[in-house]
Amino acid sequence: MEANTSTSDFINLPAFARAVAEHLKENLTGTAAGKRVFNLDEAAGYCGLTRDSFKKKVVRDQLRKVRLDKCWRFDKADLDAWIDSHKEQIAEETAA
Repeated sequence: MEANTSTSDFINLPAFARAVAEHLKENLTGTAAGKRVFNLDEAAGYCGLTRDSFKKKVVRDQLRKVRLDKCWRFDKADLDAWIDSHKEQIAEETAA
């Protein structure tokens, strides 16, 4: 007696496809998709730093911050400018 079962008998394929699509959408667009202002954890993730490393830079006034409701917030434009200012200058390095 041969069992004639397929994967679709065990998995709700439409629901699975929606879940995968949502997961990919979140991971590919990141948290920055429509946000302008980030909290500390989001900003650290956006910059690719750990929370502690990012917080040290904020405390040392190396990063601009916005104070809202007794909490630090970070403008995406300021984070982008900080990232751009720390890019290595390849042209200068190759010329030297």
